[in-house]
Formats: sequence, C-alpha cells, structure tokens
Amino acid sequence: MRYDLTMRSLTGVVLCLLAFEPSALAAAWDKPGWQLTFQDEFDGAQVDAAKWGKRYKWGEAQINSELEAYVDDAFQVQNGTLTIVGDKRTASYAGQTFQYASGVLCSVLEQKYGYFEARLKVPAGQGMWPAFWLLGKVESSGVNEIDIHEILGQEPSTVYMTVHWGTDYSSGHKSDGSSWVGPDFSADFHVFGLEWNPDSIVWTIDGVERKRHTGVGVPQVEMYIIINLAIGGSWPGPPDSTTTFPGLYQIDYVRAYTRQPDAGVADSGGGSDGGVVATGGTTASGGVKGTGGSTATGGMTGTGGSATTGGAPGTGGTITTGGADGRDAAIGTGGVSGTGGVTAIGSVTSSGGEISTGGVTSTGGATGTGPLTRGGGSGCSCRIGSAPSGSAMMVFVLFLLVRRGGRRQLQRNLAGLGEGQRVACQAAMDVTGIPRHDVSFG
Repeated sequence: MRYDLTMRSLTGVVLCLLAFEPSALAAAWDKPGWQLTFQDEFDGAQVDAAKWGKRYKWGEAQINSELEAYVDDAFQVQNGTLTIVGDKRTASYAGQTFQYASGVLCSVLEQKYGYFEARLKVPAGQGMWPAFWLLGKVESSGVNEIDIHEILGQEPSTVYMTVHWGTDYSSGHKSDGSSWVGPDFSADFHVFGLEWNPDSIVWTIDGVERKRHTGVGVPQVEMYIIINLAIGGSWPGPPDSTTTFPGLYQIDYVRAYTRQPDAGVADSGGGSDGGVVATGGTTASGGVKGTGGSTATGGMTGTGGSATTGGAPGTGGTITTGGADGRDAAIGTGGVSGTGGVTAIGSVTSSGGEISTGGVTSTGGATGTGPLTRGGGSGCSCRIGSAPSGSAMMVFVLFLLVRRGGRRQLQRNLAGLGEGQRVACQAAMDVTGIPRHDVSFG
C-alpha cells in the first residue's frame, strides 16, 4: 500500500477516516469510563526498568516452599510479547542455591482501586505455577492481596481467583477463593481482568465475569502488579519426568486504569456505570452486565478522546489526540448533520454533494472551524488553534497511519467498513486521486 503524500491525497485519506465509526479508530487500550494509568505492550527489546522491578519489593526469600531462584535473565521480549522463562538450571537467590531459575516482575505503579488487565498464555507441566496478582505496597499494614489468576501447570484449564485479607499471613489470615474450569489456557492467549472498587472486586476472563467478592476483605490500600512464574512449591508440587523445560509464561500486554470521575462506581448488586461488560451474558455468580463499559476481548476501546456526535451543521467538531498517555486517539464527529454537511478538517469545505461520514451526500456544508486539542495524562487539554493548517493535518494523518498497528490496522479498519461507508470512502479516493488498487477494502 502506498500513498502520494500531497494535500490532495491526504484529504482523501481524512475523508475515508471520517467514514469510520469513532470506535473503529480508537486505540486497542481505550476503555470507556476509565483512564489509563499503566501500560506495557512489550514493544521494546527488553524489560522496561521504568515500569518493572525484577524482584519482590519486600526483598528476597523462599516462600511457599518454591524451588526456583528469581533471576534477572529469565526474560525475553520480542515481537510484542514478554516471555518469562522457567528453566532447569542452577541459580542463586536469597542466599541459597536452587535447581530451577525463573522470573518475577513487580510494577513501579502503585494505585488504589481501578481496573487491571493482561493478555496471557500460561505454561503447562507438573510444577509450573504462573500468577498475575496485586499486592499491597510494602508499608501497608495487614494482608492485602488479590490473585487475578493462579494456574497450576498440571491443570491448565482451571483458574483460581482469590482475595486475601487479615492481620498477617501466619495468623488472622482470611480469604475468599473460587476456581473456574475453562479452555486450556496453555493453548492460546486469554484476557484476564480485575475491577477493584471500594466495596467490590470483579474477576473477568475474556470479558466474562467469573467471580465477584463484596464487603469485608476488599483491600483499601495502594497495590502493585506482580507477574511471576513459580516452579514447584507446597501447592503444585515439584516438577517430574513429564514436565517439559523451559516453561514459557507469555504476556502480550499489561494495562491498568483508574475510573474517570464522572463514570460512576459499581455497586454491590453488579450494575456498573462504566464497568466491564460480560460479553457472554450474566454468570452463575449473579453478576450483571455493566451499562456503560466495554467488552474485554483482547483490548479495551475508549479512554482516549471522546467522540462528539452533535454540533451545528457544518461547524467543526473536536479532534482529540490525547488520553491517559497521550497516545490514545479518537476522531470526534461533531458538526456532522444530515442536512448541514460534514465537518471539514483544515481547509476542506463540504460543498453540496460532498461525502458525509455516514456515506450520505450533504446539502450545503461549510468550512469546518473545529479546534484541535491534545489532552495530557492529567486530564487537562490545551488548545493549539482554531483550525489545523495543511501541515498540521498532514502530521495528524501520518500519526494515524503509523500509530500502533500502522498500515495493518488501517487495512483492517478499511476491511471492516459497511457498504455505505465503503462507497463514501471510494468516492473520496476518486475525488482526491488515490488509486483504488492502492488500498484493499476486503
């Protein structure tokens, strides 16, 4: 796929983009009602030290009679995936020598309440013990632990979900745990999510609620994310002759969010104003679908810029390119009217007969005047001008083309157009001189 990077061609691309639903252009990590606070897509070549530590924050010690040493070289990052490698090799840890080596990562992020999600593929095999969990910050008192998932390698279809609380682990320790038997989680990647509110905790797997805990025991302290692959221990038992090494715990991404102030808070009855929608319907545990949330199907949609759907005919909407980390983008469709024409970007004018975003011919639009805003992580936004110049529009369109997923993502978006949108996009391409054979629509 190639483009002649002239204003004529870029205008055509923008008109094509306006034919999409706003959700089609949202980043994979966007999530309505939530603000992104932590994100690692593992697109680099190594573990990001600004996001993760390679030891438990409380220090080194053998726990749960585990048989592994946690070492710094147990990680591989390539092709957008982090792999924690559990292997059979001699290594030192906590002043001892172990016959197995593996890895643990603890997030620098510590936050109170929110939504946490990772897309993972676990290793199978006797003695393998992968976990994705939250632990209270070091100086917090009592027991504060939420196990988003624990899976035993010899039972790779069973997920254990638990919340722990009490005065300490040796005495006064209480917990509420459940298991759920699903597919073989070592055969493919699955999305594990946790919504933690002041009075409730909701576990989801591939977007479907699988456990809910309310009332006493919900942590009220800041917590951090832990991902580790233990080997052996009092629960799974040691590896045996059937265990294949190395064991690979693969993580596609890890994300964390806080609820936006106006998104509402889930109540103990299961309703959630901005919570996670269980795509498979209500579960046996009685959870009700959230009414304002998104579907956890490998990536959330929505916490970036809001899409504006109103506005006066022919007057500009807002293009928001900011979000929790400045990279979440969505195109506002404000100013679009069935009779007022399509909102123009830059100097594009919808003169009767131009294409509106729904694929309908407008009847008398005017030059768009919508401002370009870019929001930062704090939620504030700065106005850059009343309308983007030609060069600003070029930069914006190039940004959309090279963002995560780049051309492949744009190709997928084009392939997903409805018939009316497809006709509108093709017409825009004809007007601006982009050859149809340069872009595949199916």
